[in-house]
Amino acid sequence: MSQKHKKTINLFSLAILPLLLISGSVVAFGQTNISNTTQTSNQTGASSDSNNDIIQSIDSGIASINNGDNDGAKKSFYQAELALEDKPDLSSVEKQIEASLKALKDGDTNAAITHAEEAKKSLI
Repeated sequence: MSQKHKKTINLFSLAILPLLLISGSVVAFGQTNISNTTQTSNQTGASSDSNNDIIQSIDSGIASINNGDNDGAKKSFYQAELALEDKPDLSSVEKQIEASLKALKDGDTNAAITHAEEAKKSLI
């Protein structure tokens, strides 16, 4: 090999080396961001799913009241209340559900629906 040819190969290698190092870092950085985004999405999804279950119980309770089934409404509101027990940040929602149950016990379906709708607003 000629001296000129060796110089060209060395210069080419020196030019390619930083590109390879940078591209490897970019791929690793991209993979890290994708992993972090997926974990955040999964955590948010879990919270939303839990709230959706509570909202469905509340909706079911309201529908039961509207259909004249106060016992069915009580069951639905109890399910919502149980789902809220381990969530101290949603204590106001739990109090609204408790107020709905008390109103049902007292025979005041309008108040029960109003409290249930307020609870639902806090979850959306």
